[in-house]
Amino acid sequence: MPMKKLYIFVEGNDDQMFFQSVFLPRFRAIYDDVEIIQYAQLKKSKVDLFLLSIKTLKFDYMLIADIDLAESIGAKKRFIRHKFELVDLEKIIVVITEIESWFLAGLTDESAEKFGLDIIKKTDEITKEDFNQYYIRTYKSRIDFMQEVLKHYSIDTACQKNKSFNFFYHKFLDDAKAI
Repeated sequence: MPMKKLYIFVEGNDDQMFFQSVFLPRFRAIYDDVEIIQYAQLKKSKVDLFLLSIKTLKFDYMLIADIDLAESIGAKKRFIRHKFELVDLEKIIVVITEIESWFLAGLTDESAEKFGLDIIKKTDEITKEDFNQYYIRTYKSRIDFMQEVLKHYSIDTACQKNKSFNFFYHKFLDDAKAI
């Protein structure tokens, strides 16, 4: 039986930290091997070579991108596809609004109160700037705050608070819920 491998392309350090903590253990229940690659700092040609070899070997992959200022999910996917011609549109996952919104989505009301933070009911419109303003009164370090959120992360809460997180989780991880 051929090896089942998944490559997850993420933009940067925050995305990698998030995926390693929240999703990597769940994907490892489905795949023999999972590798996370930061693509934002790589040359286009290197990403294209990665994609070519992944497709040739018939491994699975996904490319995660924040919607940022794109007018729609489709527009963001077309922008990514224009940049990396070998990526399949259905393999592009768009985070709304930015990965920081997924971090805060998993923060339960109880955890927010414990950290001395305001409760956020929906995180779909949270930007990096909103995120940075949110924790600054309680935490001086962005990384410390992110790590603390991940220690107390609730998938169920994240699914309720963020539509794109909910979509991603149910599309890719329903089979691994037993973890």
